[in-house]
Amino acid sequence: MALPWLHDTQQRLAQSFRGQRFHHAQLFCGPIGVGKFELSDQLANALLCQNVVQQSADANSILAPCGHCKSCSLTLAGTHPDKRLTQVDGQSIGVDDIRAISDFMNHSAAQNGNKVVVIENCEKMTTAAANALLKTLEEPSNSRFLILTTSQAAQLPATILSRCAKTDIKVTNTDLAQQWLESLQITGYNWLPLFYSQPLQVKQWQEQSQLQNIDTLYKFATEFKQSHNFKALVDIINKQPELVRIFTLFLSEQLKQQLLQGMSFETYQVAQQALSEFLQNNTKILGLNLPLAVSRLAYILRNQ
Repeated sequence: MALPWLHDTQQRLAQSFRGQRFHHAQLFCGPIGVGKFELSDQLANALLCQNVVQQSADANSILAPCGHCKSCSLTLAGTHPDKRLTQVDGQSIGVDDIRAISDFMNHSAAQNGNKVVVIENCEKMTTAAANALLKTLEEPSNSRFLILTTSQAAQLPATILSRCAKTDIKVTNTDLAQQWLESLQITGYNWLPLFYSQPLQVKQWQEQSQLQNIDTLYKFATEFKQSHNFKALVDIINKQPELVRIFTLFLSEQLKQQLLQGMSFETYQVAQQALSEFLQNNTKILGLNLPLAVSRLAYILRNQ
């Protein structure tokens, strides 16, 4: 999948590879939905390729797998013995996970080439796991590569950060993200510009048939002070609790607009505090009475 906003980053990685300055531990930092994993996966596949291809001979080339060699065939089948992916959803990455990675790195490559490990959301490593990873980072072996991704670099220990080549992954040209989304027939939503920095998040919503729900949340946010029937809003958040963050983002943007239009800063702060408490209660209190919480938030915002 070509992600045009990543092209400049891919060029820089290719240049460091050509110049033999490519670091054995790459850390990609950026928001959810910007393409960190896609970049990591392509880079891993290129490093495993038996004829690492640079798609053109000039300085604008990127690293890409050839797609035809034995190594690429194994990668496409998801069975490459020299590639390891560590993904954890909602849990921590424990010390045993990292020890397994170290053991994997210390064994000979089955294809007599590179070995590559991708650790997604590496900020989820426990303290013990991060300490275990340090040995691998401090004593790199030839032809061994670690690729780490995070959306919360501030949560990583300084010892990990200092031993990786850190690259910030972001959309620097929102026109590219907009055009890419348009190519997927995702257009016409007033809230889309808020997510040009996270285009893959929008694509995921499309794949999950969630775009209409997101649009409903946006409409509730724009009319929140006037609305008295929150059933549709409550239904959406009850079914998908993670979308409460999107709803509060929309409300926060509305408050910022009102601040620019003359709302006092004191009133703005009170409203944002109420919004923050609403989000915190939704994410931390089990069995929260959501209709009551929504009604309370609406009452506070109406009276500011």
